Amino acid sequence: MNERMSKTRFLDMMQSARERWDSLLAQIDEAEMERPGVTGRWSARDIVAHVTAYERGLVKWLESARRGESKIFSDLDHPDVNHRNVIILEQIQGCTLEQIKVEAEIVFGQLLELVGAIPEEELIGSEQAEWYVRPRWGAQRALWECIADDSYRHYAQHIGDIRRWLEGLGQGS
Repeated sequence: MNERMSKTRFLDMMQSARERWDSLLAQIDEAEMERPGVTGRWSARDIVAHVTAYERGLVKWLESARRGESKIFSDLDHPDVNHRNVIILEQIQGCTLEQIKVEAEIVFGQLLELVGAIPEEELIGSEQAEWYVRPRWGAQRALWECIADDSYRHYAQHIGDIRRWLEGLGQGS
């Protein structure tokens, strides 16, 4: 990063990336959201649920840290990403698209609220949050980087897939 990170800048980056994510998803009608094939067998609906599961994991992790707990265990801690993704898809099998969209909005709001409550020096510095960053991430990193990986950087991982899929359907912009 060329520019020094700050809490305000980080929150702005999170919100801007979320607006781009939501704007892209708004291009997909409800029937197409359920259609497999965006990436492998995954539908856009599955991808939204997948990203939300990781953000929900961040929310639980940050809430645990707020209580002074350095380690929580979840399905997202499994070292095999494919195993994690299978579990996430199993968990959403009975959910409607509307439930998934509402959950995504709620979880992102919770994440923003939690990040907003973190003192800037804890969010930006790599030493202040090490006691709960290292057990989950296995390295000394700035807290904001960990949050970015499972939120707006995660969107970027899937945006290209969704755009290519939309182009294939003749809907890309």
